[in-house]
Amino acid sequence: MTHPHSTQSTTRDHALASLFVAAMLAVLAPGIAAAQSEAPDCIAIVAEMLAPSPSAGAIRASAGCPSTGPVTLANRWTRRGARTATERTTLVEASSLVRDGRLYDGVSSVVRDGSYPVADRLAALRVFVSYADQGFPVSQQGQARGAKATMASPARHADASSVTGTVPLRATVRDDIRRELSRLAREDREPDMQWSAKRASESLGFSLAPSAKAAVNRKP
Repeated sequence: MTHPHSTQSTTRDHALASLFVAAMLAVLAPGIAAAQSEAPDCIAIVAEMLAPSPSAGAIRASAGCPSTGPVTLANRWTRRGARTATERTTLVEASSLVRDGRLYDGVSSVVRDGSYPVADRLAALRVFVSYADQGFPVSQQGQARGAKATMASPARHADASSVTGTVPLRATVRDDIRRELSRLAREDREPDMQWSAKRASESLGFSLAPSAKAAVNRKP
């Protein structure tokens, strides 16, 4: 026998969940209704991405949603708390395919903020660097020896099957990345971040400021 209060409670919970997803959609992507290229299942993907532990499939699928995807991916990057190696790897893979100002801002905030776990910052650095050069292989960045950074799929390039989001990148992105890499190599408290930033700068052809001290690679 089903208690009437139980049925009412279940109905109310479903209604609240639907309202929550709708509210988050409004916050995450105000222009979703007008986005002609957004696939119908992107709303369901947003709902799963807001869960505490979205599946790897949902994270990858977010890359194909130009309106909502960049923000849900950015939201996963900036969330606090423990993160599995699988989620970190999948975030790098999916984010490396998207070019959008909102995702760039989210990833760069993790790179800059020393309060995030170093594994998250190193993973974010791989995506961050890819914005400086469309042809630069993301899988080569943020892999300091001695750091337990998650590796992305080999030979994946930032310009392969890339998705352009609805918010364009600033024209100063490459210069911003150059300055931030120089700062990280010079000032960051994590030796692995210093070493990775220095390697990234060299790979991209950026010259470090003369005053920048050499980054020290922490040995295992």
